[in-house]
Amino acid sequence: MLKRLLLSQWIILAMVLTNLPGTAVRTVLAGRQDLSISSYEDDPFVRKSAVQRMDSTKFDYDQGEKPFLSSNQVSISNEDWIFRKDANGEFVKFAWNPWPFATANAQGDFLFQNEDRFPLFKQDRGPDGKIILKDGLQVWTPNDLHLGMTTAYSAAYAAKEAAESWAGRYLPWGQQGQLHIEPQVFIDFNAFYSPSARELFFGVVPYRLKNETAVKIFETASSWEMVAHECGHALHHILKPNTHHGLGFAYWGESFGDQTAMWTSLQDTQRVRTLLTETGGNLNQPNALSSLGESFAALVGTGTGIREAFNDDKVSDTSEEVHDRSTVLTGAAYKIFLKIYDELKPQRRPVAALQQAGEIMGIFLTRAADYTPENEMSLEDVAKAYLKVDRELFGGHYHNLLVDEFTRREIFDANSEHDWAVHEDSLPYLYLSSQMSESDIEAMLQGNVDVLRIGQDFGLKLQSVTRDERFNQTIVRAQLTMGRGEGAIPLNNHGVFVFRADGSLADYHAPVSPYASWQSPLQSESVQLRSLMSRAKRLGLDKHSAPLSIVRNADGQLTIESQVMRGEGLNTYMEVFSLKKPIGERREIMIPPLPTSKSLPIADDILN
Repeated sequence: MLKRLLLSQWIILAMVLTNLPGTAVRTVLAGRQDLSISSYEDDPFVRKSAVQRMDSTKFDYDQGEKPFLSSNQVSISNEDWIFRKDANGEFVKFAWNPWPFATANAQGDFLFQNEDRFPLFKQDRGPDGKIILKDGLQVWTPNDLHLGMTTAYSAAYAAKEAAESWAGRYLPWGQQGQLHIEPQVFIDFNAFYSPSARELFFGVVPYRLKNETAVKIFETASSWEMVAHECGHALHHILKPNTHHGLGFAYWGESFGDQTAMWTSLQDTQRVRTLLTETGGNLNQPNALSSLGESFAALVGTGTGIREAFNDDKVSDTSEEVHDRSTVLTGAAYKIFLKIYDELKPQRRPVAALQQAGEIMGIFLTRAADYTPENEMSLEDVAKAYLKVDRELFGGHYHNLLVDEFTRREIFDANSEHDWAVHEDSLPYLYLSSQMSESDIEAMLQGNVDVLRIGQDFGLKLQSVTRDERFNQTIVRAQLTMGRGEGAIPLNNHGVFVFRADGSLADYHAPVSPYASWQSPLQSESVQLRSLMSRAKRLGLDKHSAPLSIVRNADGQLTIESQVMRGEGLNTYMEVFSLKKPIGERREIMIPPLPTSKSLPIADDILN
């Protein structure tokens, strides 16, 4: 195991070195160095920034060998403008961006300990006191603030390295493996991951506290937890690349982001020690780990944060608003974590026990993505995937704990565990040799479409093969096609297979099927699908430069859609052409604003 992880680390190091300028590579190879970097940790309103050390190979260098916040994995830079939502909900240019370039200080590192703890927000004003406009945009006074950038950089690296360790493989997020982050780009207490741009965007908040006249600025990128949460979305996108962005994925995604922040923070031994000191070792209460986004509470003067993982939320207690419903899964995961921690405490020192419990939860978090349906999934599907991770990677040790907690939260009903067992017993017999090439795997899929009950009208085309170095599993994704052979038409539906180290099939989810039923709708409902496809083509749904998708309505009935990604950056959305609305309709895929953001003390008077 250790040899495999070390090999993986050296592979990543080699990838970094090949993207550095030649002189910097020579410097690094001559003697590896660490660079100091300032970073807020839990919440910038609670503690001063901490000083960390980052390997110098995690930075790019200019021609003078001065480092800046960029590498082949993470990149920090801003656009020239600050955006704000207009009356139509679109982000439009509002002001000129006053933040500096993300480069090192005069000493060649990223220590910015002397930055103002609560920086003032300043605008350029004319002799008449009015805000100066340039090309119709407000001119904000250039500042010298860096801690939002350094925190975002540090948190992004931490989240990615943690997730890759849990998943056992390289996760090529963003564009060609590099995640670009714009840390100060729009006005609001929010942040976004754009699935089209594959970038992160963070807001800034000019605010005025009660009984104060001064206007200050808060950068959401200076919240380590918010950055780690948004990085969770970017990682989730790579782990589940074929999602249709339905509600189930959105609920899971918000919990995925919160859990990414929690379990990643436990990788830092000093943070774990601080957590244990502050709680006296009792995590069965709200604490710095479970309270997410404490900066919001500091701004509004109430509560402990945006969300609290230490909760007893059930499905029936929460609304369909994605942040609200996500707390059910997050709360369940946190209670499971506490029980795992309690089990480990007699065997290990407190710090080691806490970190091991976080490691186990991180494995559940990332590997569940391999055991869920590929396009559409529910929270129940995700919880069943936790059972599967437990069976495959932990020998079923936590099965009863998981079932009890998911049932208590109403994620599971009385039939869920039985349905999962039926799925397990219904898996087909397939074998994947470690010597098989991708063309061999493609041939295996096409030769077993009948065994997989795909239906005579459909076929499978290999999409990707992913090898997991930690647990020696292989994840195979396949795209559904209308017809078979060279003339087959690709559809926006995908199946996922997981093979064990010995080559046997551990799990399979068909391109279109409910989790608990082995009878594939592609086979049992082929006549209906044939009719729906013909109707979709008559309506021109196949003329929108996107493959057709077979989806299920809320009532469980099959239908056909064409889903086209529109817009860019902050203004990304999905245009969906369906049998009911063939002219198309807009569906939002960017997670909507936090439901608490309206209560923030934003200084609107100086923004109008």
